[in-house]
Amino acid sequence: MNASWVLGFTAAVVRLSALLCSSSFAAFCLLTLVQVVNRYAIGSELYWTEEVVILLFVWSVMTGVPVALWSRSEIVVDLLALPPGRLKQVQQGLAELCSVGFLMALTWSGLQLIERAGSAMSPALELPRWFFYSSIPVGAAFSVLVLIGRWLRDASGSTPALEAGYVADAHD
Repeated sequence: MNASWVLGFTAAVVRLSALLCSSSFAAFCLLTLVQVVNRYAIGSELYWTEEVVILLFVWSVMTGVPVALWSRSEIVVDLLALPPGRLKQVQQGLAELCSVGFLMALTWSGLQLIERAGSAMSPALELPRWFFYSSIPVGAAFSVLVLIGRWLRDASGSTPALEAGYVADAHD
């Protein structure tokens, strides 16, 4: 398998995730502002905005995870502080392997949640409930792809052209 193709594909997944995350976040902020102005300045409520804001918030969080992973901006809790060297690399490799396992389990659980939602509809918008839950497997699956792509990127020591200048590539 050609590593540059995988790295290009991963960078495209990161761009898509960033687009989904930023769009969801912008709409979330705008609707929250509309809701506040409508409630306090006009004196009426838009009953549907709360449900949409929650939906957009979850989508922005779940699609923001792959972007943070690609640029190594995730929160790291280091229980065993090892000096730089081979043992530290093994520790980081095991941590990333555990992350991939967790994200795969989260993807599977999210798909099961969608299946259980069936044809249930949301109360305010009457949208299918599966749409609300779909951000979980989408974000988790994208994150698995990004972790694999990040591993290949770090192993090859290269930055694909599709990624250059887009996401900070800091390696602390």
